[in-house]
Amino acid sequence: MTAPKVAADTAFRAADYLRVPEPWEVFGERSQRYEIHLNGRSIELVRGPILLEGFGVRVFRRRDAGLASGFQASTDLSAEGVKAAATDAEALSEHSSFPAKKIELPGSGPSGENGLEVCDPRLWERPMETLNEYVDAALGPFDTIRGAQPSFGSVRATLTETTLTNSAGLKASYARTLVWFELAVKAQGGPEGAPPGEYWVNETMSRVEPSRVEAQVPDWCRYAEDVRRAVPPPTGELPVVLPTSILSTIVPSVLGTRFTGRARLREVAPGIGEAWGNESVTVHDDGRVPWGVGSSPVDDEGTPQRRRTLLDHGKVKELLYDVRHAGVFGTESTGSGIRGREFVYLDWRRFLHPPQVTSTTLVVEPGTGGSDAELVEAAGEGLWVQQLGWAIPDPLSGAFGGEIRIGYRIRGGKLAEPVRGGTVGGVVLSPPGTPSLLGNIAAIGSAPALAEGILSPTLLVRPLTVAGK
Repeated sequence: MTAPKVAADTAFRAADYLRVPEPWEVFGERSQRYEIHLNGRSIELVRGPILLEGFGVRVFRRRDAGLASGFQASTDLSAEGVKAAATDAEALSEHSSFPAKKIELPGSGPSGENGLEVCDPRLWERPMETLNEYVDAALGPFDTIRGAQPSFGSVRATLTETTLTNSAGLKASYARTLVWFELAVKAQGGPEGAPPGEYWVNETMSRVEPSRVEAQVPDWCRYAEDVRRAVPPPTGELPVVLPTSILSTIVPSVLGTRFTGRARLREVAPGIGEAWGNESVTVHDDGRVPWGVGSSPVDDEGTPQRRRTLLDHGKVKELLYDVRHAGVFGTESTGSGIRGREFVYLDWRRFLHPPQVTSTTLVVEPGTGGSDAELVEAAGEGLWVQQLGWAIPDPLSGAFGGEIRIGYRIRGGKLAEPVRGGTVGGVVLSPPGTPSLLGNIAAIGSAPALAEGILSPTLLVRPLTVAGK
């Protein structure tokens, strides 16, 4: 698919008005937002295009034996607005200190078409029509499904033209699309008199696939119905099967914090060559995964993206750096300077944030565990977790624990009765010789799936701690 031509020149226009000493950088975005909100099966609200254009200026200055940086964002692209933002960035740098020995900004970058699949051309050409097609595909199956209906939902698409420039001669631009979809499916009725059950769908993606969402609706309805008859899970140390959708909520934030120059500066990063995972586990960070929500031709500082290996058969191989932390340790940026990742729903306002070092898309290499059914069979007696609530890990300790919104007992290597309530938890990453999710992986599936910040097969972890009845 051919990427659209980038017409925006936001960062370039702002840079024309800059009158500050080197080094400096300008990050600009021009975005269009389109939204459809649902009340049951009815469209309650349609909005768009909502237009937003802005830029962020960052300056770097020597301070004593270190480096200072100041950042300011604005939507005022007049000469006076750019001057005011630059003045504020300079003032903020007076109160900043960072132990970098040098700063090396990238001096080249892609312009226009880049060949990386991060922009849905259908959305770009026909945004509202494409969203309507997606909504129709999501609601259509409910015509023939009894006992379950949507209660509320929305789909929101952002079309962004990103531009970057700096004092080292960088001039980069690319287009991307990002889509948020949420839908609450409620099951009720029937002779058993059970209370209603609900299954929440919440996805972030770079493109819309009507056929895919249409095919998923029957499963969502089944999960909602299973919530009604679910029982509490058992308590104990159990084999647990985790699909990609669960891994996306707990793994990226931990590895995206601990495997970085920022963690190394604070002396909490794993040591190169140390065994921090099962020997079957190889994990990369790849900012060029097709349709990855963290993918882009360059990072948000202009460094070209490529694949980096974090864990190689369980052993630490590389860490991630942005330009500031690369300057601390005398190395190069790995293309890991990312803006606004912690504010995913504000992704169309990334220009408001300075870059932070983190992961893009984590890629777990497939294993020999086979299909999901084969992983369940290998688990024997355990638990399949379909959805966790509030499984937000501590990015430094790696500890996580989430409420089981819906899952299934595994009995005799087969999925059995649904379970709900209680928690499942553990530690994502821990030093050699201590239990962790990555250290306790018993089998890795053979079919990777993409879910937000991770491309991974289903994993069998033996064991995790389950607290239920």
